[in-house]
Amino acid sequence: MSVEEFIEANIHKSTAELSLLLSKKPDFPRDYIINQIKGRKIAKSKFPFLLQINSIKFPNSRALEQASSSETAAFKTSLFSGKRAIDLTGGMGIDSYFFSKRFDVIDYVEANPELFEITKKNFTILEAENINSHCKKAEGFLRETKFYYDLIYIDPDRRAAKSKAFKIEDCEPKMTDLLPIINEKAENCLVKLSPMLDIKQALGEFKNCKTVYVIAVKNECRELLFQLKKDYSGEATIRTINLNSKTQQSFNFDFEHEQKIEVKLEVVGSYILDPNVAILKAGAFKTVSEIFNIAKLGINTHLYTSNSHVPNFPGRQFKVLKEVKLRKGELKQANVICKNFPLSPEQIKSKYKIKDGGKKFLIALTDMNNQKKVYLCELEI
Repeated sequence: MSVEEFIEANIHKSTAELSLLLSKKPDFPRDYIINQIKGRKIAKSKFPFLLQINSIKFPNSRALEQASSSETAAFKTSLFSGKRAIDLTGGMGIDSYFFSKRFDVIDYVEANPELFEITKKNFTILEAENINSHCKKAEGFLRETKFYYDLIYIDPDRRAAKSKAFKIEDCEPKMTDLLPIINEKAENCLVKLSPMLDIKQALGEFKNCKTVYVIAVKNECRELLFQLKKDYSGEATIRTINLNSKTQQSFNFDFEHEQKIEVKLEVVGSYILDPNVAILKAGAFKTVSEIFNIAKLGINTHLYTSNSHVPNFPGRQFKVLKEVKLRKGELKQANVICKNFPLSPEQIKSKYKIKDGGKKFLIALTDMNNQKKVYLCELEI
């Protein structure tokens, strides 16, 4: 049995099972095999287009985890086009590959020699002939390059941070060192950062940020993108995007206007509205109320209410059936949502013996009068 035949035969095995099998095959390249099988599993949901090409090789787990998904990469490349762009932290090359469809030339830069060689070969297999590959550190390449770019893209390594609540200066390469050079070498710079980062904190460091993109995929927040524009000095627009398989929910606002809005509070009406996670991450709590003329249910309860269906609302809408008191055994099955409530969904399901799923929703919240309330609802499609 060849190495590739072994991979095909054991594609569904866990890492532990693979390690046991490979312990009996000392001549087989253990790390390579595990990377290929892990890569195919991750690619199935993250970048399925790669599975259509048999000769594509996958890097290690860290590179796979840090790579953009095909959905977020496609969105990014819809924002820019031009003659020349550079991906300063190329990694697995997903973003570089998608950008290559929108720019005449892409400079892919990656400092890790092993990852560089895998990705460079994959570009050849993908016939991405307009990608120039450079095995160098981002800082060195940017200082040496003679070109002026329409776009510089950078995804700093957040693993260098000491904790999950990281700061931009803890990432590698250091943006504080790169920004002066970037302003000399490009019209636009797009910085990808973790969705856990505080947006206002980042804007304090990115003085020339024109737009912040808060990207969610199927209501899971995936990326923050900061578009830095040469010589820009105005207020940053915050764009929230929730990508679904067939639709895209978009909502724009800015922090200055958000702070000026007087939020209105009301008790639950005919509908409860739950904005998508990108809006909630961005902090557009009052602007979404103003734009869609809906009332908030509590100062710290990020749910809203209306007495009628709200067209084009960027989130979920629930028709309220009735207010309920939680009692063990009364409701057999429901989806549970908790907002500003002392119990979590898991605790409610466990305490009251409620099986997860079904068509009904239990929404538990604290209302404008600081009362703990639970409502039985149906999701409107």
